[in-house]
Parts: sequence; structure tokens; C-alpha cells
Amino acid sequence: MSDYLLDGATLLAALGAPFRLRSEAHAILTDRANTVYVSAATFLDAYELEQDARAEFPALRGRLQSAATQMGFIALETTPAHVDRAATLAAALPWPRRILRAQAEMQPATLLTLE
Repeated sequence: MSDYLLDGATLLAALGAPFRLRSEAHAILTDRANTVYVSAATFLDAYELEQDARAEFPALRGRLQSAATQMGFIALETTPAHVDRAATLAAALPWPRRILRAQAEMQPATLLTLE
């Protein structure tokens, strides 16, 4: 049993296009012994799209959270304290995916991406 953190692209692939996942990633996501977290940044990005009043994105955050929960994934919190802590940690990390790396360290979890 291990802990993994998904980025937004990997969550979307798991939900709608699992053929895009590497075989190792697919095995990790389907093994119920693993704990799979979804990055808070994924839901914050969805919220931002909703707030921009883009008609194609109504209730996107809720839909993503619901789908992730149905797959047995755990959404990381998006409280201001969590976001501030992640941002502080991310400032000291190299690009790319600084915020994701920070969240993985906070959890702790292995970062799982499409790459």
C-alpha cells in the first residue's frame, strides 16, 4: 500500500481517457490498497474557470470532486492555510510542478503524472 498524488491531467485521463495512462499508472489507480489523492490545485483551477463565467464550465469543481470520490480518490483540502503552506514550500522547489511537489511532500505521497 502506498500514497499517490495525482495532477489534474492525470485525473482527467483516469476519468475520461484511461488509455492515455501508462500501464504502471493504471495499475496504481486501480489497486484499492493504494491511497490516491487529487491535488488541491486541480480543484482551484476548476473553481477559477467557474468564476470566470465560462458557460462550458458550470459546477466543474463539484463534478471533478464527485467523480474523484466515486473512483475512491481523496481530494486534498483547499483551505487558505493549506494553500499558503504549499505555496511557501513550492517557492523553494525547482520547476516544473512546484506546487504539486510541495503538496506531495506535505502529504507525503508519490507524485503521479502522465509523463
